[in-house]
Parts: sequence; structure tokens; C-alpha cells
Amino acid sequence: MLMATSSKALIELPAWHSVWEEHAATYQSKIPTLAASGEMGLRHELVFCLLGGHGVTFELALSATDVVMALCPFESFWTRSKLKQALRDELSGAQFDPRRKNGSLRRYRYPNRKAGLLLEARNWVLANGGIGHVLTEVQCEYRRREWLCTCPGIGPKSASWLLRNTGYADSLAILDVHILRAMEDAGRLPPIQLPRDYELAEACFLAWCNELDAPASALDLFLWEWQRGDLEASKVAD
Repeated sequence: MLMATSSKALIELPAWHSVWEEHAATYQSKIPTLAASGEMGLRHELVFCLLGGHGVTFELALSATDVVMALCPFESFWTRSKLKQALRDELSGAQFDPRRKNGSLRRYRYPNRKAGLLLEARNWVLANGGIGHVLTEVQCEYRRREWLCTCPGIGPKSASWLLRNTGYADSLAILDVHILRAMEDAGRLPPIQLPRDYELAEACFLAWCNELDAPASALDLFLWEWQRGDLEASKVAD
């Protein structure tokens, strides 16, 4: 599926050098460190990645992750059938943020499919004896991502997200729709198909980072918040 779909046109395109210079220090300081993760942090991020995407917002995925992790799904007392049923039951309830305008909590969109996927991923984690020890042994960020992509439900975008947010990567791109739209708006994205052309799009992103003298992880986070409208920034004409 063609992923280089243009976002709603900006009234004025930003001069990215100026905009990045304005926010560089803030976003460089936001990038977490390796010491802040740990095995449980890695597992939390894995569950978050599995529950996100496909029209599920960041806020809804985060809320659902908190509910799932409260079940302690990686503990050995669960049988496969009981855990799958518990995951399905929890994900089926109307108990997730963000609340609707009328104050009611939301339902998760794919309770049955994601319950099965979470179970498969949980079994993958346990079969590998955890996540952190493997990531520590593998020194190359790309090899770390390659290994994570062997987990059911995890692709290069999700793997890059997990690695960056836990401090195991600094030079990988998290190419979700927000980043792709920012790249297209800036004229930095050729016609592509994902996931086939992920590495091509990533190379374009990294070249842009080099031009702006911006760490890939920090610029990625900035553009994601910029496209979501999470920060105030002046849009000056090129």
C-alpha cells in the first residue's frame, strides 16, 4: 500500500533549519537513556507496540497497555487458554482513555485479534529468556531491530520505536504516518511502498537529519509531536 500520502496542506511550510534550532535542545533532552529501561520496561514497550497502530491512537494504546500489564501476562502462572481469555475480556471492555466528549471510556478496536497476538509475543519473549539480555549482547542497532522483527506482530517501525524509547538505538527511524507526512511536506520522501521500502525511506530521513545536524531519535520525536499538533511552533515560509 502506498504510504507517501500527503497530509492536509500546511498554510506555510516551515523553514526546517530554523524550526529545528528552536527546539533542538528540548528534544535532545527528551530522549531516554538505556539505564531507564530494564526488562520490564522493554516488555511494557513491546506490549504498547503490539496494541498500537492500525488506527489506534497513542493515548488509547497506552491506556490499553496499562490494563494488559496489570494482568502480569509474562508470569508463569498463566496457561495459554486462560491468558488469552483474560486478554480478550479486558480488551473487550469499555475502560480505556482518552474519554469521549460525554465522559465515557472507550473500547479497544481489535480485542480478539490482539489477544491472540499478545499471547504469541508473550511466548516469544519467554522462549528467548527475555528481551534485554539479547539486545545487550547485540551491538549493532540494525541487528537488534532485525531480531525484534522475529517477534510476532513486530515490524521495523515498531521495533525502531521500542529500541529508541528504551535507549537501545539512536540512529533508527520510526516511520509512522506522522513522520512520513512531515517528510513529504518537506520534499524528503520519494514514492514508496511500505513495508517493502522501509530502509529507503529511512535512508532519506537520516540524510535529512544529517543536513539539519539533528540526532535521528530527537528529530523523529520532534516531527511526531509537530505533526500531531502537540507543540506550539512558528511556521515561517521557506
